[in-house]
Amino acid sequence: MQQAASFPTSGGRTVYSFPVTAFPGLVANIYLVDNGDELILVDCGSGMAQSNQELLAGFDALREQFGVSFTLGDVDRIVITHGHIDHFGGLPFVREHTDAPIGVHILDRRVLSHYEERVLVAARRLTSFLIGAGIAPEQRDNLMAMYLFAKGSYRSTPVQFLLDEAELLAGIQVYHVPGHCPGQVCLRVDDVLLTADHVLAWTTPHQAPESITLSTGLGHYLQSLAAIRRLEGIRLALGGHEAPMADLCGRIDAITALHEERLSRVLELCHTPCTIAEISKQLFGAVRSYHVLLALEETGAHVEYLYQRGELIAANLDEVERQENPVLLYRRV
Repeated sequence: MQQAASFPTSGGRTVYSFPVTAFPGLVANIYLVDNGDELILVDCGSGMAQSNQELLAGFDALREQFGVSFTLGDVDRIVITHGHIDHFGGLPFVREHTDAPIGVHILDRRVLSHYEERVLVAARRLTSFLIGAGIAPEQRDNLMAMYLFAKGSYRSTPVQFLLDEAELLAGIQVYHVPGHCPGQVCLRVDDVLLTADHVLAWTTPHQAPESITLSTGLGHYLQSLAAIRRLEGIRLALGGHEAPMADLCGRIDAITALHEERLSRVLELCHTPCTIAEISKQLFGAVRSYHVLLALEETGAHVEYLYQRGELIAANLDEVERQENPVLLYRRV
């Protein structure tokens, strides 16, 4: 039996939670917000077989542990916090059980509703990034194969409503916090904040350069972190992965400090011209498999941030001028 959790809010509502295995080694948290008159499902797992099975089992766990007899068919609305497949990939499966309207922020709408186009465009941009980062063709092909793994398991699913900061969603306040994902949102249920992948208890949420996907990038992320830190009256924060957070501001400060340290380290490394691939190896050491791609994207986000602010410059302008897709060397100003 899965271990579910219940979080009463100061407004008399209840947020229920249970975990699902999105992918091997990656557990995602599913949330149900009980407003009394309305039941809102927040995220739905990856759509992989185990994730779908555990999604259904989570409702059984809520019944066994808290005596609430909810099913997927009782859901009144479905909210997707952001357009990453471990959070929305289960929508086609959920659609087999309910016709409840699906909502997402407008900047992630096309990811859900025009998925095939999004994958193609993102893959092209990622390939260009890897070329510029200095990744050799064979390794680049391997990384792209890993990136595209499981991407074909989802099929486009229409979106019925959009999440807007200007409106309350059944009494829930929506905050748009781009950075980790263009349409990333946090949801405030009275004194409880669902932070999705914007703030996590242990992991520093992954960043990728805006050159791959607009409205990502470290600059957007740090601004969004600062905006959430200014919120008052948050007693508990619940992430899209990992454990609840009693000290949201403290966790945001720790994440911000880590990025500041990483930016300083990139500047140190770039006293002599470096590629993103070379910087990544220095920052993250010997990583394997999909973590190589994550490390490159994270490095790219930090290099891009410094380049946008004029603290790094391209050191090989002659190659930039001559070549269509040059490997870029970055040097500290």
